[in-house]
Amino acid sequence: MAVSGDLTFQRRAGRALESSRTFVKLLFRNRLTGAAFVVVTLLVVVALLAPVLAPYPDDGRGVVNPSERFQKPSSEHIFGTDDMGRDILSRVIFGTRISLSISLVTIVAAMLIAIPLGVIAGYFGGFIDEILMRITDVFLSFPPLLIAIVVASFLGPSLENAMIAIVIAWWPWYSRVIRAQVMAAKERPYVSAARCIGTSDWKIMFSHILPNTIAPVIIQASMDLGCVILTAASLSFIGLGAQPPQPEWGLIVSSARTYILDAWWYSVFPGLAILVTVLSFNLIGDGLREVLDPRTRVR
Repeated sequence: MAVSGDLTFQRRAGRALESSRTFVKLLFRNRLTGAAFVVVTLLVVVALLAPVLAPYPDDGRGVVNPSERFQKPSSEHIFGTDDMGRDILSRVIFGTRISLSISLVTIVAAMLIAIPLGVIAGYFGGFIDEILMRITDVFLSFPPLLIAIVVASFLGPSLENAMIAIVIAWWPWYSRVIRAQVMAAKERPYVSAARCIGTSDWKIMFSHILPNTIAPVIIQASMDLGCVILTAASLSFIGLGAQPPQPEWGLIVSSARTYILDAWWYSVFPGLAILVTVLSFNLIGDGLREVLDPRTRVR
């Protein structure tokens, strides 16, 4: 029995390893997707090692140096300094940690709300579906950024409240996506077979249907990581997100707009960080869609 169990485990591990290799091969066949993965990996490393990689860690944390105000990019300050004399490269590096944390936490929180609601609505249908989807439609009738601005204004300006506002604005989209997938999947033969052997509805929903319908949500989430960073930066830009001296990219650009003609580097480098990060996540989302969706997979 032990030998048989070991062989079964080895076969499963072998199949999982082979599937992983195939997935990576298909994903990196697109050079843009591969480059985007490299960029995102570097951003994660930068976020984790921010205190080590930042040339002036104290500047990244908000310590001011009035004597170093508006230093142009040089070997000493590669991205220059801001109106408080702080090294902009250090600020951008510390801001990477904030932006990636915002995107990851808010997307996971939105999915934790949306996926159970979408699965329940799609599986049971009827009155439950009507109630849940009409609530979802109320949120979908407004642009996500507008909802985030309203909620953040009501809660008050802070990074935590901005994250709550983004979660409230984002969850209905995932709920709609997973509901559509579940409605199609519940009519498939394997679901009927599970019902015939007496499997409970909850087990069918979350053990059989959900694993086979989660791919579109993962694709959408990977693309939304960049959109969330952009939304958080927008909230910080208008004063509803991160507050000084936090080195959030949108807040840095907001502080720099007054000096854009005299100190171009102050706004350009944080803006480029936003551009590169959002573009990388969008390219990864496109790559995942090509791999996970058989209809768009390149043969």
